[in-house]
Amino acid sequence: MDNKLRIAFFGEDSFSTVILNSLIKAGHEICLVVTPYYDNVVYKRLELICNRNGIRFYRTKKINSDQTASVLKEANPQLCVISHFERLIKKQLLDIPPMGFINLHPSLLPEYRGMAPQHWPIINGESKTGVTVHYVDEGTDTGDIILQEEIELLPTDYVYDLQKKWLKIYEYIMVEAIDKILSGAPTIKQSHLKGLYYGKLKIEDCQIDLSRTTNEVMRLIQGVSRPYYGARLNNHIIWNAHIASPSEIVLEFINKYEQGGVLLTSDGAIVIDTVSEG
Repeated sequence: MDNKLRIAFFGEDSFSTVILNSLIKAGHEICLVVTPYYDNVVYKRLELICNRNGIRFYRTKKINSDQTASVLKEANPQLCVISHFERLIKKQLLDIPPMGFINLHPSLLPEYRGMAPQHWPIINGESKTGVTVHYVDEGTDTGDIILQEEIELLPTDYVYDLQKKWLKIYEYIMVEAIDKILSGAPTIKQSHLKGLYYGKLKIEDCQIDLSRTTNEVMRLIQGVSRPYYGARLNNHIIWNAHIASPSEIVLEFINKYEQGGVLLTSDGAIVIDTVSEG
């Protein structure tokens, strides 16, 4: 089999563009790019890449529709690739490409399935996470695993630090996964693996509870910081902080929510570095 495939790409955002560009650079033929219709301009970078490379760009409110199926059949891809795509693909589309659909998911599946793999490994204090490329079935991130790469999570990492680590891997992992498919390399079945699932982050997930430990509060601040909601406390949004040293715990600042204020937790204190009203 030729090592260059005819591929339809499903993506939404700037993270998706890194994967799309890697496929183009590797010489694969991108016959179609599909993106959901949202009332914003998040899709614009994908559209720009399509315009520059003569790729059909299809934006739709109904991903799993007869119309989308018709467009995909007309494009006639051998393989479909998904990256940072917040819609489940149903059987009507899954059955179209002869080599199926594969997806990039930024966790070490089966752990952290769902739409919040950037937040919860940090919040839960994991020492590692990663990126997985897997086949798509009718479940949520449950298809056979093709390739995984681990990422070390440092205690100081914020969510934006993790996303920078993702991007370095995104530059090559999908191309390597396709090479593995073409070489006939074995996959890892997920059908017997339980794993963890987390839905999309909500504002209520971002509320600080000062009865928790210092490390737990810090991990929440780190895990939901920009570009997301930020950690919430008494109508304030705390974006950055650090665990207080004894010399920083100044009584008049305790439980003040301005920069330099100190929050008392169940077992220590945290200094606010960046805060805004919310």
